[in-house]
Amino acid sequence: MAATLVLHNARVITMDAARPPAEAVSVEGDRILAVGSDAEIRRYVGPGTEVVDCRGRAVLPGFIDAHCHVLAYAASLLSLDCSPAAVSSVADIQAALRRQAEAIPGGNWIRAVGYSEVDLAEGRHPTRWELDAAAPDHPVRLIHRSGHACVLNSLALRLCGIGSETEEPGGGCLERDLSTGEPTGLLLEMNELVERAVPPLSYEQLAQAVGLASGRFLAAGVTSVVDATHSNGPAEWELLRRLRQEGHLAPRLTAMVGFEHREEASGWEKDSFLELGALKIAIKELGGGIYPEEDALGEMVMEAQAQGWQVAIHAVEERAVAAAASALAGAVAQLPRQDHRHRIEHCGLCPPAVAARIGAAGLVVVSQPAFLYHNGERYLRQVAPQKQGYLYPLRSLQRAGVRLAAGSDCPVVPPDVIPGLYGAVGRRSQGGRLLPGEEALSIGEALAMYTSAAAYASFAEGERGSIAPAKVADLVVLSGDPTTCPPDELLGLRPEMTIIGGQVVWAVGR
Repeated sequence: MAATLVLHNARVITMDAARPPAEAVSVEGDRILAVGSDAEIRRYVGPGTEVVDCRGRAVLPGFIDAHCHVLAYAASLLSLDCSPAAVSSVADIQAALRRQAEAIPGGNWIRAVGYSEVDLAEGRHPTRWELDAAAPDHPVRLIHRSGHACVLNSLALRLCGIGSETEEPGGGCLERDLSTGEPTGLLLEMNELVERAVPPLSYEQLAQAVGLASGRFLAAGVTSVVDATHSNGPAEWELLRRLRQEGHLAPRLTAMVGFEHREEASGWEKDSFLELGALKIAIKELGGGIYPEEDALGEMVMEAQAQGWQVAIHAVEERAVAAAASALAGAVAQLPRQDHRHRIEHCGLCPPAVAARIGAAGLVVVSQPAFLYHNGERYLRQVAPQKQGYLYPLRSLQRAGVRLAAGSDCPVVPPDVIPGLYGAVGRRSQGGRLLPGEEALSIGEALAMYTSAAAYASFAEGERGSIAPAKVADLVVLSGDPTTCPPDELLGLRPEMTIIGGQVVWAVGR
């Protein structure tokens, strides 16, 4: 049988324990035909075969981003960049807002994203009054880099119906001036309320933005993504399906489902490029408290377990991680079910006893090792020294028997996989500082987080995540071999070609 595509003269890293590294891969249509030596694969070359000489570069399964937010990431690419790379002070943010206000008519919303209070010269969040000084005639929404906080100017607060008498929703916090009681503009975990007032992007704008996001994923070697947005419902599903069908989003997509939409989701239309994911529950964490509280969380998880759902719980801080572990372990104990693959998303602060419970319950942890690189300096300043040893404790979780997968959580950080590999293996910040704890992984273990284990986390290991005959031909060609590259040289690696379903969808120079 002649192949439609052959990659040869390569270092093929199969991520399949039963298949050693190889030299070549043949593809027929959208499936892998064979994996082996150059001599073995040469017989699949026919007159119509596209042959790619990899010149000794590494070929891996296409990377899987097991936790991201596609629509939010897309929207961020059309928003005003206020990230640490673009601004270093409140004055810089004001200058950027003034320029934007001059460019668009009054009354139009200014969407700004990515600020980090600890990276600003003032070391604090901006206030509504500072945003007013820059753009008094435009409602302004400035989103924190975490996505869990934002600052609104006075006009935006009025349009959202927020004033001194406003009561916070469960799990939300409205910061107030201590002397007057007036809102300062900072809102924590109140996105749902703000979203009702901010006009959505038009479909044409969103399609453009998703196209940009898709290109970023492909350039990162990402061939599959899991949208982990906890509010996903029928409207978001149909929007994502349309964007996929019209070719704006190239990677395969698995979309999680908001808890309140669990009854209707089974009827949503699916295909080989758009799949239904886990039921998502987000724990909001404020001032040491959590919402929903432990009892309510346990009831939600028990209901989902009884209905046969895979459950994914957003939990970052120590109390939330412990609550998620207890709720999931309790449901598994009371209503045993084979191969549930329940997930904890993030698991940022996880002491040894909680890691042991996560492992005993057979849970999956979907971590963000790129945070160690991008946010490492912030963690060293803000996380208590006695807790830094179990900050994203990848090695401890693995020793406890936990299957580890990885995602970017973009737009929190970009979707690039290489910094994530570096974070998992080197456990160093962007500034080169080593984070405490013996928690680093080997490069093979780190690669599994973005390939075979990421596929496992979504019940997709039969289709993707490793290079083997009959699996989908989703592949990435890297500039070098990460398995032989010294850890401090990992950041120099770059994706050079991305293949989805046997088609080259992105390549350097194309």
